[in-house]
Amino acid sequence: MKYGKRMLIFVFAILMVGGTLAVSASAQTRGRASFGRGTIVRPVIVRSQIYRRPYWGYRRGYYDPFYSSFYDPYWNSPYLRYQEQKFALQRELAGNRRELEKHLQKYRADGYLSPKEREELADDRRDVQRSIEKLRRFSVNY
Repeated sequence: MKYGKRMLIFVFAILMVGGTLAVSASAQTRGRASFGRGTIVRPVIVRSQIYRRPYWGYRRGYYDPFYSSFYDPYWNSPYLRYQEQKFALQRELAGNRRELEKHLQKYRADGYLSPKEREELADDRRDVQRSIEKLRRFSVNY
């Protein structure tokens, strides 16, 4: 009987903590919010750990449960991969040329080139030359 009162208090404290946890677990089930006259039942979104990609990342196909390489034509086809890379390089070159042309039209409108505008045009021309060189280097290999 010496430790009976302490044991009873300890069991009661554990039951209190368990009851608190059970009450706070209601946030994981459907909740009801009442605004004014009506009651709104809110759905609960539960995400499993399996569908989350880790922060360091994986290549697609190794971890993603919704991805299948069977349906991906770029997975096994070197020709399609080559076409995709070539298209990306051509798109980059076209974008750089568009930007250069836009800046040329803008700077020719007033008839004066400031040093800042000259530097911007030189940078645009360097970008176009780099894009041409990258496309040329890529095309030489195939």
